[in-house]
Amino acid sequence: MQLVELQGILEGLHAHDVTLFAISYDSVETLRDFSARHAITYPLLADEGSVAIRALRILDEDLDAHQAQFGVGVRDDQRGVCYPGVFVLDQDGIVSERRFQRNYRVRESGRDLLAQVLGAGLPGETLPDATLGEPQVEIRAHLDSPTYFRYQRLHLMVDLTVAQGYHLYASPVPDGYTALSLTVEAEPAEIGQPTLPPASSFRVEGLDEQFWVYEGSVRLTVPVEFIMNRGDPAGNRTIRVTVAYQVCSATTCFPPAAATLNLVVGERPDAD
Repeated sequence: MQLVELQGILEGLHAHDVTLFAISYDSVETLRDFSARHAITYPLLADEGSVAIRALRILDEDLDAHQAQFGVGVRDDQRGVCYPGVFVLDQDGIVSERRFQRNYRVRESGRDLLAQVLGAGLPGETLPDATLGEPQVEIRAHLDSPTYFRYQRLHLMVDLTVAQGYHLYASPVPDGYTALSLTVEAEPAEIGQPTLPPASSFRVEGLDEQFWVYEGSVRLTVPVEFIMNRGDPAGNRTIRVTVAYQVCSATTCFPPAAATLNLVVGERPDAD
């Protein structure tokens, strides 16, 4: 499904000088048929026998164990599959980044790849989004994809805008203060660990405590994977996001607070 999604993304990359191609252990005939059915216009390269895959050391040598996690066996025609991932090459053809997943079913969204690699998004897209205006801080949660499919890795981003002159506390904090934290719930899904930006050192005149704080714009990122198997109920899924925090200035602290936002994301129509 990532190959299909990337086709749509390629069509939106007119503003970027980008070359895209994919490598698979499938035969030329299989890839030709897939390309025709899904209107793929970028090159699909057939690595029959997984020669290049082995040379790049991305062969999934634990395929039996990975399939067992999903309650299925391994067919002979599945031998030779690689770990799913992306090599990013710079203008000189040098690999600048490797982005690979733990097994062949997990995929990053193509939109996230675009955002992370190029720092750009697709024009005209409406992404799941929710915003709350709290005292001294605005909170916005949004996804990197308008839809999901099984085992796709989406990224949830929570942006906080702190009013000038105020800050949020980061861990660790002295007793009596509340550090910024994020809780994400979605069923059935696997939620990764939040990634927070570096905090800044902060001291209050007259106090001995050392504080670490966030000021201005703060982004937290969390990977989310919907893990349903084929046959499980699909449709819309709700991601519940709870942000706990405490807003303070050099002289005033508000009571600890928690804000909850709900994002609804629909299943990609051609996910099967």
